[in-house]
Parts: sequence; C-alpha cells; structure tokens
Amino acid sequence: MNNPNINHNPIPEESIEVLENIQGTFPGARRAHAKGIFYKATFTPNGNAIPYTTAAHLQNERVPVTVRFSNSPPDPTAADFLSPFKGMSVQFHLSDGTASHLVSTTIPMFITKDPETFIDMLKTLTAEKTGFEKIDLGVGILNILKKYPERKNILIALKEQFKQLPTSYAKLHYYPIHAFYFVNKEGNRQAIKYEWQPIEGTSPKNSEANITSADYLSEELHNRVKNGSVSFDLIIRLGCKNDTTDDPTDPWPDDRQKLVVGQLTLEESLFPNEPILFDPTIVTEGIELTDDPILHFRHKAYAISYNKRSKNE
Repeated sequence: MNNPNINHNPIPEESIEVLENIQGTFPGARRAHAKGIFYKATFTPNGNAIPYTTAAHLQNERVPVTVRFSNSPPDPTAADFLSPFKGMSVQFHLSDGTASHLVSTTIPMFITKDPETFIDMLKTLTAEKTGFEKIDLGVGILNILKKYPERKNILIALKEQFKQLPTSYAKLHYYPIHAFYFVNKEGNRQAIKYEWQPIEGTSPKNSEANITSADYLSEELHNRVKNGSVSFDLIIRLGCKNDTTDDPTDPWPDDRQKLVVGQLTLEESLFPNEPILFDPTIVTEGIELTDDPILHFRHKAYAISYNKRSKNE
C-alpha cells in the first residue's frame, strides 16, 4: 500500500502533536485507537439501499470485508477496561480491486464541528498535565465545560460513558457520526447517516463485564467468533430537507426513517503484516462526501498518523 499524499496543513499536524502529548509517542502505533484486533468478515446486502445508491457493496452481491475493533487511547498496551469508547472500522473490498471505508465509534456524535475547536479542547484537557503523568479526565472535561458551555450536553454524555464498561465488542452499537450522500442511478442524492447494530442486542452494563485480563474484550470476542457467529446490521437513516450534513455534533432526530441495508458477519481473526489505513473519506461510486469540516480534517490527520507509523515513528 502506498503512503497517502499529505496536505501539509498546520491544523491536522498540530492535532497529531497534541494527541502525542496526551500519553506520549508509541512508535509504529496509531495516534488514537492504537490497540486493536482485526477480523475477516463478509457483508451481505439485502437490496434495500438500491433505490438510493449505486454503491457496489450495497447491491445484491456479498463482498469480503476487513474489520478492526479498537480502544480509543494512543497507548497500544492500555488495558481494555481503561477505555469505555470503542471503535469499529470496516473496509468493503470491491470486485474492481478498490475499497470503501466506514469508520465508527460507540459515541453517536462528535464533540465539536470544527477542527480548530477540537484542538483547543484537547489542549484544555491536558492543560494541567506536566510530563507524561496520567491525565485526570474528570478535571479535564470540567475545564472544557467551563470554556465551552454550549457543548455541555455532549460532554456530559461522554463523561457518562466512563461509568459503563462494555461487556463485548460484539454487543456495542457503533456510529460513523458523519452524514454522507447516497447517489442513485438517476443521479438523485439522499443524505444518510449510518449505524452498526449488533444482532445479539446491546449490553453495556458495568456489572455484566467479565474482566479477567487487560485484554478481556479481544479474548471474549475471539472465543465468541470461534464458538458461533457474530453479526451486525448496517442501518441507514434517511435525512430530511432541513437536517444538517456538515455538523457531526448533530445526531438528527430519532424519528428519521431507518432501513437495514445489509448484515456483516465476522469469520476469523486476521494478523495483517502491513499498517492498514482506515479513512472515512475513502468511499466508492454511489456515495459522496458532505462538506463536514471534521470529516475532511480526519482524512488529513489520519494520513499524517499513517505515515508516522509506517516509518515506525
């Protein structure tokens, strides 16, 4: 895989520097969501998306998939129970040799709608930190609330996540947070948002988590896949005329029409020999990007992180 081109914009470069300041630099690791496990999987579309998009993986044919489940910290050795926020990244491998990506997290929205504020929030989070001692996230979030009171509801929701330890990667709900446009064969565009919903249902209750080791989530998922199937429904929500498409802090009203457009099933563990890049802006024909500034910022920041870890920095 060739290294992606980097637009030397100081904002994504600064974001990587701030992330490195949180817990230090770990050569060869992602700057966020460093600890992860890979799976080979299959995605089976059901045809419900055909009226809205020509995307190859959302028609009638099964496609092979690579999936990565991850913890949010930049430390690849961090214990699973230290990270309530989890990620699920997917590459749909298309028959023409290309791929379409979908990058999700267990948080249904982002904390801000512009990169500059995001970087300032990270700096505020670490403002009282000197050296590489552990950050007091409670104090950091309180400081952000004082500086950005308009983000109160989102930050309180994030803080609540720390009270719930996940029981399994297979029983979490994942959200790509950004809006995208589906484009059908007539050229009509439909704003959508995705969700991954576990077939077995969600179960985030702290009391149910069986924490047997620092890697309890990867161990649990490995055993679950070995002994049976693990599947997720891919859901799209159809946006209405006045729904924002450039603001990832806006989750859209709950009453928007939802459609299940296919199902992903894990098959076996993978151990890739190269640093795989998951980029939410890599989409196939039939899907278009919105003008969301955070979405495009992530493309540039991920490219910088990818090149650093490719060089074992």
